[in-house]
Amino acid sequence: MTTTAAAPALSLLNYQKLAGSYDECRNDDGQIRPHWFAIEQTLNRIGASGLIDRTEQIEQLIRENGLTFQVDTKQPFIDGVGGELSPGGLSANQTGGKLQIEPSRPWQLATVPIPFADRDWQTLSSGLSQRVRLLEAVLADLLGPQNLINERIIPAELLWSNPRFYRAYHRLEERRRMIDPGQANPTTRAHAPVTRSGPDGPMHFDPMANYPIQRLHVTAFDVVRGQRGRWWVTGDRTRAPSGLGYLLENRIVLSRALPHLHRRANVRRLAPFFESLRSHFRSLAPRLRENPRIALLTPGPGSYREFEDAYLARYLGYTLVQGRDLAVRGQRLNLKTLGGLLPIEVLWRHISDRKCDSLELDPTSHEGCTGLLQMIRERHVAVVNSMGTALAEMPALLPFLQASSKRLLGEEMLLPSVATYWCGHEGPRQFVLDNLDRLIIRSAYAINDTHPSVPETRTAEQRDDIIRRIKADPCRFVGQEQLSHSQTPVWVEGKLKPWYLTLRSFQLQTPTGIEVLPGGLARVSPKPDLLGKSPTSGQLTQDCWVISDTPVDHEVTLLSPESEIVQLRRSGSELPSRVAEHLFWLGRYVERCESIARLLRTTLTRLAGEDEYNEMSEMPRLVKALAAMGQLEPDYAIEGLDGAMPRLDMMLPASVFDTSTSRGLQSAAVGALRNATAVRDRISLDAYRIFRSLHTEIVVKPRPRGANVIAAIERLNHSITLLLGFSGLAAESLTRTHGWRFVLLGRRIERAHQTAELLSAGLVKPMNNESELCEAILDATDSLMTYRSRYLAIVQPAATIDLLVTDESNPRSLRFQLQDIEKVLVDLPTASHQVGLGEDERLAADLMRQLLVCDAIELSRLDEKGNRKQLAELLDAVCEGMPKLATAIEARYLIHTSQTQSLTGEQINAPAAT
Repeated sequence: MTTTAAAPALSLLNYQKLAGSYDECRNDDGQIRPHWFAIEQTLNRIGASGLIDRTEQIEQLIRENGLTFQVDTKQPFIDGVGGELSPGGLSANQTGGKLQIEPSRPWQLATVPIPFADRDWQTLSSGLSQRVRLLEAVLADLLGPQNLINERIIPAELLWSNPRFYRAYHRLEERRRMIDPGQANPTTRAHAPVTRSGPDGPMHFDPMANYPIQRLHVTAFDVVRGQRGRWWVTGDRTRAPSGLGYLLENRIVLSRALPHLHRRANVRRLAPFFESLRSHFRSLAPRLRENPRIALLTPGPGSYREFEDAYLARYLGYTLVQGRDLAVRGQRLNLKTLGGLLPIEVLWRHISDRKCDSLELDPTSHEGCTGLLQMIRERHVAVVNSMGTALAEMPALLPFLQASSKRLLGEEMLLPSVATYWCGHEGPRQFVLDNLDRLIIRSAYAINDTHPSVPETRTAEQRDDIIRRIKADPCRFVGQEQLSHSQTPVWVEGKLKPWYLTLRSFQLQTPTGIEVLPGGLARVSPKPDLLGKSPTSGQLTQDCWVISDTPVDHEVTLLSPESEIVQLRRSGSELPSRVAEHLFWLGRYVERCESIARLLRTTLTRLAGEDEYNEMSEMPRLVKALAAMGQLEPDYAIEGLDGAMPRLDMMLPASVFDTSTSRGLQSAAVGALRNATAVRDRISLDAYRIFRSLHTEIVVKPRPRGANVIAAIERLNHSITLLLGFSGLAAESLTRTHGWRFVLLGRRIERAHQTAELLSAGLVKPMNNESELCEAILDATDSLMTYRSRYLAIVQPAATIDLLVTDESNPRSLRFQLQDIEKVLVDLPTASHQVGLGEDERLAADLMRQLLVCDAIELSRLDEKGNRKQLAELLDAVCEGMPKLATAIEARYLIHTSQTQSLTGEQINAPAAT
């Protein structure tokens, strides 16, 4: 009889405690704290092998969900203010002809969560709530009467010398709101408007406009626990705090990896907080409608917020918008859609204050909407958080919060801030200079400098430079003490190790009070200095649990109650023009990727055969087509020059996945993922996984070395299978809305263009033994099986041309593409003033007419010069007409960018999207 040895027990008692830091897991006597008991029992039960399995499950879930974050690309602190985040993400930039893929990494989640006792969390929550009230009062004063400055509690330089303060913020929201008489309906509001006489007739004022203004709605604080167990605040995030989306995904992923532990531990749920958030945002709508349109304003692809903005928009049911989706028209902030302008009631901004309006704030910004501040003044839109709230983030404010709390609240601060010394005052400045070797030096005005000057990494040259700059402009710098961080067990390298912890809390302020989210974004690292940077800094994140003392209510959900009657509807024209543009280009890049991949596979398959490639009659034409698609150097397609180039069989397998090509397969894969990411809230998770996998297969994986033809073919096979998977999803899962139509338009235009290019390179000039060439072309267009089942004979040019040009039943033919294009254009919205056909419809109809009147036999005939002149003319018309058709569609339906005129007289060109 054989017995299986049990997995070795794993205990929290076995990990090594770090000296000089508070242990979140064990008390001073080395005993496990009660709120860790459930985790300890689970670790004992599953052992190290079970924890390894869970770690792999978590990594797999993160990969499948496409959970990524942008690598820190900010400029170093040496600029004195802290650089802004530069565009990153999956973008194709041209630098010396080489495709640059900017950094993005999978999100990293630790397997062991970090729990907190409910009683301890309530104590922390009291201090967090008080801090929200304090910062709200400070902002109300700085952006209003400025008593704190007049009474010299806060130095005036923090406002007037602050490059992030704009005069437009001052008293921005204190103006009474005038109501359009046509909108003044007492039955639709909780408080009826008051009618007063004015110079131009009756004016309607909203009495609610005199109620106290709330500037802070969603806030976040970075906190650490010191050596003695006391919490300290290291940073205030009052502008547009990030991390909620990652926090949500952490909870979902870990609850799937450890479902039994999550249920048993009695973890407080996150859903009630988000339900309160949705309810509060609805109440902010100026017209207090039952179902206001709420939009989440994102910087867009390339931002470090890219994933979580799309995630939050989908989770909360909000419309994800970028600045170019918005327009101020008719005293309203509107969403630009294919069907016209739709008013937005509430705007949850995830961009910097100063970038929200290029008219009155930063004139170089493209992320906001011109005229937004005027809409805020008139109370036609509610913006969360309000303009100017970034002022509460500046590190230079921290030394003055205690005095401000006594003045504004009459209270001592429950949560102290990290000791901070503003160099604008002589005493603190001298202290900083005398203690430079133990203080962190930061920008006084910007919390988001991700590279503060840390003593441990500061060189002698950098030290001298900092001293010089502090003496030259002391108001721009602060010195901060280095706090001790608490430790928590983290599963890394097959062991439980003590890592340092910092926590980002989230608070929601409503007119009825402040609600603290029961949990937070926990970040851990073996080095504490790594935790003081961006919200994605550190090496791992942990799911933060608050262990309730009472049973947790599992009935709270963001879904509508079953008793609520749902109004049945169909999707109409409410598709933003920007989204339509990205879907259009998504379709084009998908089809381009498939066309190139199929032609490469056809060519490589022939290289893998027994014959020499230079003896194959069809090979020069295939090479010419690859060169036309941008996959090969053009010299390969020129007779006489190809002999001076490297051997095709040695070069082509590696070039399939070469990043040096500005077009070609890699460029198409990057373009597909970039556009899919831009509309991540509009496509299914399965579709997005396809594009992530495609990008990994073509771009991320190392390219085959040398003449490894078989390896290249295998990867192309996998890539084509992924692309076919998206085709199936598009055909069977996308509802037939305008979004689907623009994807289809992009695919049909690109397929027609690619097919015409291939036929032009292959069949316009005849050659001996054309059957091999025709077979290769049919294989590259996925039509070979159709041909053989139909003709059961040797492949001939006339039948090939018929199948790929004039056959209306073949989804790969030119005629089929034009048929679909015409059908889709008919179903798209038409301007009310349009008479007759639009330019796009006219171009499509003209190309379709040429295809209808042609005959495949005639197209295959040779002229007196021995060429297929009629075929050449038709294919040239298609190759020239498809780009024109695409341009006409973009001009009619998609984004129209124009120059923005700032108040300084400077003209700003908005960037075009691709």
